Amino acid sequence: MITAFALVFTGICVGFLSALLGIGGGALIIPVMVIVFGYPIHTAIATSLIVIVATSSSAASVNVLKGLVNIRLGIYLEMITAAGAVAGGLISTNLPEKPLTLSFSIFLLIMAFLFYKGTRAKDVMEYQQKDTSGVFQAKFYDTQKKEYVTYKAKNIPYTTLLSGFAGLISGSLGLGGGIFKVPAMNAVSKLPMKTATATSNFMIGMTAAAGALIYFKSGYVQPLPSGMMVIGVVLGSNISARTIGKIKDATIKNIFLIFIVFVAIQMLIRSLG
Repeated sequence: MITAFALVFTGICVGFLSALLGIGGGALIIPVMVIVFGYPIHTAIATSLIVIVATSSSAASVNVLKGLVNIRLGIYLEMITAAGAVAGGLISTNLPEKPLTLSFSIFLLIMAFLFYKGTRAKDVMEYQQKDTSGVFQAKFYDTQKKEYVTYKAKNIPYTTLLSGFAGLISGSLGLGGGIFKVPAMNAVSKLPMKTATATSNFMIGMTAAAGALIYFKSGYVQPLPSGMMVIGVVLGSNISARTIGKIKDATIKNIFLIFIVFVAIQMLIRSLG
C-alpha cells in the first residue's frame, strides 16, 4: 500500500514537470523506479513509456484548446519520430545498454550547449517574425504577455533529422524524446518556448506508444507500477497544463536547460557504473 501511494506521488511530480517542459518524464521515472523502488531496468523503461502516453494525452488536450500546439508541424514530425521509436525499441533488445547510454549522455551535453547558445542568439525571436507565411505558420494568445503571437517554423529539414533521432532514443531508453524535440523546435525552428513544449507534449505520446508496443510484447509491462504512476501523472500534468500560460518563456527555458544537464550527468554516471 505504501509503495502504491509512493508511486502515485512520484507520478504527480513527474506529470507536473513533464507537462511544463514538454518532456515525457522518462529521465525522472527510470532512475526512481530502479534506484528507489528496485524494479529491473526493462520494467522501468516499459513503465516509463506507458506513463509518457498518459502524460501526453492529459496535457495535450488542454494545450490544443489553448492554441499552443502547432498541430500540422507536430503530425509531420511525429511520422519521422514514430519510425525512429520502433527502430529504437528493436535495437535496444539487441545492444548492450551502457554504450548506448554513454552516447546519449555525450550527445545530450552537446545539445545543452547548443540550446544555451541558441536561446540567447539574436535571431531567436521574441515571438513576432517578419515573414509569418507558410504551411507551419500559426498563432496563439499569450496570457502572460496579453497579446496574440504569430510565428513560423523555420529550418524544417534540420528539425526533421533531430526528430528522427529523438524517436530512436525514445524507443531505446524509454524516454519521450521531448528532451531533443523542445530544443529542436525552439532553437532550430524558432518556435516560441510555450509552443515548443506544448507541441512536444502533443507528439511524445505517439512516440512512446510505438516503443511501448515492443516492450509489451516482450512481457516487461507490470500493472501495479504502470497503473499507479499513470494516476499520479494525469493529476500532475493537468495542474501543469493549466498553469503554463502564466509562466514566462525565459523561466521555462532556464528550467529546461538545468533539466538537460541533470539528465546528461545522470546518464553518464549510469553508463560508467
